[in-house]
Amino acid sequence: MASSSIRRIMQLGVAAAAIVIGLSGGVVAVAHADQTVGKYVVEGRIEAAYFASGGRRVWGGPTGPEKAAANGGRYQDFAKDVAFYWSPNADGGTAHEVGGAIRSTWKRHGGAKGVLGYPTSNEVQAKNSTGAVTAAYSTFQGGVVYWSPLTGAYPVWGQILVKWSEAKREAGTYGYPVADEQKTATGFSQRFQNGTITWP
Repeated sequence: MASSSIRRIMQLGVAAAAIVIGLSGGVVAVAHADQTVGKYVVEGRIEAAYFASGGRRVWGGPTGPEKAAANGGRYQDFAKDVAFYWSPNADGGTAHEVGGAIRSTWKRHGGAKGVLGYPTSNEVQAKNSTGAVTAAYSTFQGGVVYWSPLTGAYPVWGQILVKWSEAKREAGTYGYPVADEQKTATGFSQRFQNGTITWP
């Protein structure tokens, strides 16, 4: 009886510590005590997301301590050209990784302080019109950043993102973005592999 009660208390404690990671993956991770990886501590929401998505094996060890980011958020850099970002106001307070060319483009547009804001997903594989995986993207509070080896990495946001989404994004007739959004005399435009989307 006592062992059954103890087991139930432990199960409730574990359930209370569960944190949902990502919008599309639905991965559930159990929060641990802060952990030292190499020279640095990985903690809190960043720790939960880091270990749930592969930890040191996938991302390498931390290259420095967790640091403050815009609007009360936090981030931590890791060895394999990636950082985990967290904000209490983004995706229910879940941390997400941003790396490589997608992170460079995101930072070029202001990072967490810019129009894109904080990440709301980990990097996701993107498929072309035939269903083949040809690229990757990450979602952010204010839009998406897509990368392909043929086109590079570019953000899409606002009403152009709405129109591109209606046309099935990368799997539709337009393909991947090949330039940043531009202001025009009458509104905005953005070039894609197979055409230009304008707004209004």
